[in-house]
Amino acid sequence: MKKKIIAVILASAMLIASLSACGNSGGSSDSGSASSGSSAADTSADAGSESADTGSDTQSDAGAAGGEEITLTIWDWDEAHLNHMTQWYMEKYPNVKIETLVVAATDYFQKFQSAVASGSGVPDIVLSEMAYRGRLFDLGVLEDLSKEPYNVKAEDMFDFANRLGAGPNGELYGVEQQICPSGFAYRRDLAKEYLGTDDPDEIADMISSWDKLFEVGQQVVEKSGGKVTVFPGMTVLKDVLINKNVRDYIDGDTIDLTGRYTDVLETATKFNQAGILGKQEDSTPAMANSYAAGEVLFYPCAPWSLKWGVATNDPDGSGNWGLTKAPEDGFTYGGTSVSIYSGSENKDAAWQYIQEVYCTGEGVEEAYKQFGFMTGFKAPYESSDSYFFTEKGQYDDFFGGQNLADYFINKIAITTQGQVQTKHESNVRTALTNVATQMTGNPSMTTEEALEALKTEVQTLIPNATIK
Repeated sequence: MKKKIIAVILASAMLIASLSACGNSGGSSDSGSASSGSSAADTSADAGSESADTGSDTQSDAGAAGGEEITLTIWDWDEAHLNHMTQWYMEKYPNVKIETLVVAATDYFQKFQSAVASGSGVPDIVLSEMAYRGRLFDLGVLEDLSKEPYNVKAEDMFDFANRLGAGPNGELYGVEQQICPSGFAYRRDLAKEYLGTDDPDEIADMISSWDKLFEVGQQVVEKSGGKVTVFPGMTVLKDVLINKNVRDYIDGDTIDLTGRYTDVLETATKFNQAGILGKQEDSTPAMANSYAAGEVLFYPCAPWSLKWGVATNDPDGSGNWGLTKAPEDGFTYGGTSVSIYSGSENKDAAWQYIQEVYCTGEGVEEAYKQFGFMTGFKAPYESSDSYFFTEKGQYDDFFGGQNLADYFINKIAITTQGQVQTKHESNVRTALTNVATQMTGNPSMTTEEALEALKTEVQTLIPNATIK
């Protein structure tokens, strides 16, 4: 990472007194598909050499050549990544066998909760999608990675990664599988036609505030005769707005919706009443089809979105896409955390795997080159000669030759904030989606009406909550 950028990041990290990710992951497979790994020959003796980078004082026998035979279990929904990285790891550490189970993201929490309740079959390494992350953290069955023997330090990770993995009292329950700092993906042809440029920095300046983006939205709708909109729809805009300017607003069962979401709903109402948004609902076939149809200028875009959002839905669009900053600071979009089950008999080996594949080990480079995954730890980005910046990413050409990793890290991640995930967060987000859908159907809805609707929705989902 460029030195001046690292200086900014480290300075920001010092402000953190304590520790405070694909919600929209792609690649889901059917629940219950299982495979088990087998050992392969590799006599590397320097296993765990990356431990110091993440603060661990211990090293599992799993990494030592000829060490004790160990079996790890992992559940995941991204079958391609799971199979490739576990095989890669077993080749490096031949005494480790990894048994995997492919579980659909929509089934994961319930299946995990059932395994914990029964006391058997719980995986050593646990994934948490953003949709249920806070509820899984609240089960009280995950290791606190900020404590011995893991000792992960806040300053070793991006601020948003710390907060996305944090418990309500500063615990660290997970590290990011792949980071989710986000900007906007945009169609270059539409940008040239309606904005006069497809340069990402020029566009970032044109939409550097929500007022400026609003003006751009009006301009696009007017010039296109209503055929093109600035954003797919209200539910998608909601995903962006609720992840910007974040702050803690849930204290146990007390939820301050007024303090947290009044500004969000004011901006949403302004865009909605002006008629400058599309009608596509998030994660629907209509939204997927809009990428290739050329109906929308901007889409929220995290590193995982390059494949699952853009390239998958516009396979013939290579070269016609760009990445730019969203108004104000970066925001998180989706995300998956990786944790250790506190009842595991192989915690050291599980932690070594996590360090190697998701933190600072050689597996981080392998995952980036094969799948575009980017770690939430800063160390791999510290040098401007890092492979993240010097080697072409999988989707750089698809995005017009843009160095996407450099843009995500040095222009977006350093200003991205993360919302601590409590047990009630997922219900609040469900309520926000319901309100956004109501706003789509009723463009005249005011901010006050939207806020009251939100309070009603949350109270229905969390009857014992005190709503402010």
